[in-house]
Amino acid sequence: MGTVTVIIGGVRSGKTGWAEHEAVSLQHETGGSLVYLASGVAFDREMKERIERHRKDRADENWLTIEQPVDLPEAIRKIPERAIVVWDCVTTWLTNELMRGSEKAQVMHDLCYFIKSVRMQADLYIVSNEVLSEPVFTEGFTSDYQRMIGEVHQVLVKESNCAVEMEAGLALIRKGEMWE
Repeated sequence: MGTVTVIIGGVRSGKTGWAEHEAVSLQHETGGSLVYLASGVAFDREMKERIERHRKDRADENWLTIEQPVDLPEAIRKIPERAIVVWDCVTTWLTNELMRGSEKAQVMHDLCYFIKSVRMQADLYIVSNEVLSEPVFTEGFTSDYQRMIGEVHQVLVKESNCAVEMEAGLALIRKGEMWE
């Protein structure tokens, strides 16, 4: 059974780079495949270029990239046994789910199912943005999204072995311990 580490931080806090570094270090110790689960969608030229740049960066470390913006059960089927998975970015996945009209109960069910299923065959690093450092909106989609991401973060921390808050490139362990 694998471990689950959740990493939450603001924009440019170093959370994805830290998760990738930890995954590569664990892979050197234990073997297994490196898997990057990407939730991003190339909806404009800038995002397309960013995705391409990240793909090329990961190719040097022999990452398998699974681009799955919504369908977590489909992503599970593509993850090899004994893998080390970095899922970046939960907030993008949540946005994709909400934009297609998914209900809160289904979103939470899919999230828990994904974590439990991947944990059975892989180590999992889950990267998410901290969204409450921005002004809180009290109505409409933004308010619903902010509430949902808070609830998603609660589930992630509950289901994880380790919870890390990234602040200016520093990893602050909030739950559990990191591997030695």
